[in-house]
Amino acid sequence: MIINLISNLDENAKIEKLYNFNHVVAWSLREAFEKRGIEGRLVKDRLLAKCKVPRADHSIVISSIGMKLIRATDHAKKLCREHLRAVTTGKMTLYLDSDFGRWGKIFDCVFTLAKPQRLRPKYFYAGWGANPEFFYPEQNERAVYLDSLMYGKYDNKFNHIYDIYTKMMAETDLTILFPIPVYDKRYNLIYWPDLQKIIRKSHYYCCTQLGEGGLTRIEAATCGALLVVPKELYRPKTMETLEHKIWETKDELMDILSTETDVEVIRKTALKHSWDKVAERMLATLED
Repeated sequence: MIINLISNLDENAKIEKLYNFNHVVAWSLREAFEKRGIEGRLVKDRLLAKCKVPRADHSIVISSIGMKLIRATDHAKKLCREHLRAVTTGKMTLYLDSDFGRWGKIFDCVFTLAKPQRLRPKYFYAGWGANPEFFYPEQNERAVYLDSLMYGKYDNKFNHIYDIYTKMMAETDLTILFPIPVYDKRYNLIYWPDLQKIIRKSHYYCCTQLGEGGLTRIEAATCGALLVVPKELYRPKTMETLEHKIWETKDELMDILSTETDVEVIRKTALKHSWDKVAERMLATLED
């Protein structure tokens, strides 16, 4: 069986150059499928626009570029959808963070990171994971991972949260691990292997971004880091499956960051998720 994994990667991809969600998902799924003797082929999403996607038994669209090309309604872009349908002998599918309704009209099935909350026949829970070979406890001094402060991204709706984090950094004696300090509409990136080294040192992971996904959350938990979440950013469908604490005020945040954590318990909870389980759930649906 061959499964096309349509992302920003192709077969020339190197782990040293992975840096975003769709890269890590495609890479991780390929490894999980190959453990089961199934070829997970990395296919560059731009090949959709050129109608040059190779034939496969099934296809899984992962990147936002791929999603946009498949969804487009103008005639030229409709050809992308028709092309993928023509070269996919089995099921044309999508991997998505949650069960957004419109996609079921386009794809044969939609795999979701979070468990679907609506009864829709085409939506199937796949889950997420973190590779324990890369993500494991390596904490020494007490440290907190602070995700990028997203000033301006959400129409300033959460700026007060970022202000609290900024005050926390000025007052705490914790080591602050801050790979991308402030959200910038220009291109910010840190390569995945470098990010792994940072996350492994963390006792706490301070959430700054909205949404169900965000692989650094489960990656940090797999390293034994406690998920620390502002109430306004809390998304129970995914976050409640990880060890976490919720805060509303700066004092509550500081109290959480002053408590001892149990790295092994946090890691054990996170390891209930895995890319191997994701692959098994996907295959059960694809082979049905």
